[in-house]
Amino acid sequence: MEKITVLTETIPCSLAKLIKTILRRGKNVGGEIYTGHPAVTRSLITGLKKLGAEFNYNPKKIKEVGETVIVLSGVAVLRQAIKLKRRGKIKKLLAGPNLMVFSNEFNNILSAKEIDTCLVPSDWVRIAYEEDAPQLNGRIKIWPAGVDENFWQPDNTHQKNKIIVYQKNAPQELTEKVLEKLKILNLNPIKIIYGKYSADDFKKALQESSLAIFLSRSESQGIALQEAWAMNVPTLCWQPSELTINGRKYSTFSSCPYLSESTGKIWQTIDELENMLIDYKNTKTLFTPRSWVESNLTDELSVHKLLKIINDLDNSKV
Repeated sequence: MEKITVLTETIPCSLAKLIKTILRRGKNVGGEIYTGHPAVTRSLITGLKKLGAEFNYNPKKIKEVGETVIVLSGVAVLRQAIKLKRRGKIKKLLAGPNLMVFSNEFNNILSAKEIDTCLVPSDWVRIAYEEDAPQLNGRIKIWPAGVDENFWQPDNTHQKNKIIVYQKNAPQELTEKVLEKLKILNLNPIKIIYGKYSADDFKKALQESSLAIFLSRSESQGIALQEAWAMNVPTLCWQPSELTINGRKYSTFSSCPYLSESTGKIWQTIDELENMLIDYKNTKTLFTPRSWVESNLTDELSVHKLLKIINDLDNSKV
C-alpha cells in the first residue's frame, strides 16, 4: 500500500501561511495537535501509528504528499487535493467524514470525479448523502472513528452512584423533564452540556456514573457515546420522531447509530425512560458496553476498516 497523507489543512505555499497555520492549531488530549474534527483526526493518526502504516499528517510541502490522500475536513483542503489529483500527484483521493452537512453543498464538490470515495460515519448519513446527491451512489463507504480505550478506561475504585444527563441539541424542556424524573426516582444526576466540558471533565463524570442519558436529536456517529461505552457506562438515548435541518426533512436518521443491546437502549417518551430507569434501578440490567468498544471501535479497529476500504479501492481498479 502506498504512503497515506491525512489532510485537515491546506498545504502552505509560503512561510507566512505556514506560520499562520501553526498559530491557529489547537491542542487535544495528551497535548497532541489535531485539527479538523479533533476526535476523528486523533483516532485516525493514533490508529495509523499503532498499525505501523506509512503516513504523514498535514505535510508542509506539496512534494511530501503521498499517493493516497484522505481529506478529513475542510472544503478548501478538498479543493486543493482535487487540483493535485488532476495534476497526477495523487492516485487515490478519499474525502470525509467531516466536510459538510449536506452532500450537495459547495457546488456539489463531493461529487467531483476526482474523488474516488466519499467517507461517512454511519449508514443513515450515507442514505441522506445519496438522496441529496444521487451521483454519489456506489461511491460512499461507511467509516466510523474509534476511541482510545486506554484513556477512556474505567477505574473501579470510584463509587458509581450518579447518572449523567448529556444535553446536546435537545429541547431544554425535555432536559428539565428528565432531571425532574431522576429527582422523583431518587437518582443523582450530573448534567453535561455539549461543548462546555473537557475530556477530563467527562471522564471524571463517567467514573462516578453507572448510567448516562443522552439527549441529542441526531448523531452522525456519536463519539461521546463511544467514550461512555469505553468507560463501561451504558446509555439510554432519546430518539425524536423526526428530524428536519434547515428545511430538509430526513427519511431516516439516528441519535445513536452504533447503539446495540450491549451498550444501551432507545426511548422516545418520558414514560418509556421512566420504565427503563426503574428496571435498571431494580434489576441492574446487564450491559457490556466496554467489551463492545474493544471488539468494534478502538482506534486500531477503526483504521483497519479504513485500510480495507483503501485496499478494496486498489482491487477495484485492477
